[in-house]
Amino acid sequence: MSSKWLSLEEALTKALDAAKAITDVEQVSIFDAHNRILAQDVVANVDVPPWDNSAMDGYAVNTEELEQTAALKLEVQGVITAGMRADTPLQPGKAFKIMTGAPVPKNANAVVMIENTSESEGAVVINKRPIAQENIRKKANDIARGDTLVKKGTRIHAEHLMLLSSQGKNTVDVIRKLRVGVVATGSELAAPGLARADTQIYESNRVGVSSILQGENVELIDFGIVEDDELSLRKLFTDASSRVDVMVSSGGVSVGDADYVKDIIAELGAIDFWKIAVKPGKPFALGKINNTLFCGLPGNPVSSFVTAKLLVVPIIKKMQGQLDAYTPFSVSATITTTLNRRAGRRDFQRATMVKNECGDWEVTPFKSQSSGVMTSITSANCLMVVPEDVSELQVGDKVEVMPLHF
Repeated sequence: MSSKWLSLEEALTKALDAAKAITDVEQVSIFDAHNRILAQDVVANVDVPPWDNSAMDGYAVNTEELEQTAALKLEVQGVITAGMRADTPLQPGKAFKIMTGAPVPKNANAVVMIENTSESEGAVVINKRPIAQENIRKKANDIARGDTLVKKGTRIHAEHLMLLSSQGKNTVDVIRKLRVGVVATGSELAAPGLARADTQIYESNRVGVSSILQGENVELIDFGIVEDDELSLRKLFTDASSRVDVMVSSGGVSVGDADYVKDIIAELGAIDFWKIAVKPGKPFALGKINNTLFCGLPGNPVSSFVTAKLLVVPIIKKMQGQLDAYTPFSVSATITTTLNRRAGRRDFQRATMVKNECGDWEVTPFKSQSSGVMTSITSANCLMVVPEDVSELQVGDKVEVMPLHF
């Protein structure tokens, strides 16, 4: 185990190297597949559209015939609605009235939109001569049989499910849900809803971490609160290593006399690192017990919140097999106030971001950045990123900003 402070990039690289993707696959209904990870490429077996069809409500005509005659008044041969097909080809001097999505009849090569026509006693007058293929959607123009529609590792959303359904698929193969355990450690913690001693505070990290991870659609197992007791902690982590793929704990990973978690993980398995050069969140521990990956978050609520987003979420995405999932979304903004601080760690300051009258982002960090002040998260809508080597920022300087919700 290294005692060196790692940069966020070094820590994330080590964490992702240790996070091995699970490979267990299950088949689910497309109605249950939202936010799941696709287990294999989905390949089209149906052309979309399956035939040339009308892109407009209008009249199907033959443009070559229209070019041979000055008359643009055509007899209406029939009506083709969506879901039906013309029984006979288009005849010379005639037009089919056709609805959006209906198959284009044989001998027709254009559709005149209804706004460019007028009807008169069973005939239609073409007020604007069309060109060939106008308002016709060609067969397989959207999807051709054999096309890869959705790639393995994609997190499935509504647009993917609509695409699968358009191919006639009612089930899809997905990676099984990752099993993630959550626990809070500390004799000073009391469970919300229960009585607490005068020396205790109500525990808040489990529900916060659980809520963050629910967005990744994992199977959560709540191990509750465990006191700072070596025997109890050893039993907890031994039990967890046989039940979950990832164990996320908060508290007990610093250097206090009662901070046993890190040492117990090292005894039962291995600790890879436990100090990263970020603020808040320096004491983050990464380890392993058997096949269970261990993530030890700091006990301070803000530190726990920030490190869960920066490190645990990418680990979860990697273990689920999700593609291109490790770069958090950020934008550039100008700071509205001066800032002075001690350089050395990358600082994720709680802040508010707004668009100015020109449509550009501006960001204002909070004066209090204490990792124990949870209201700094509830009042913030972003994290303002101050690089390790920056000790001073002036009004108007550009900074990276990570929205908390987008």
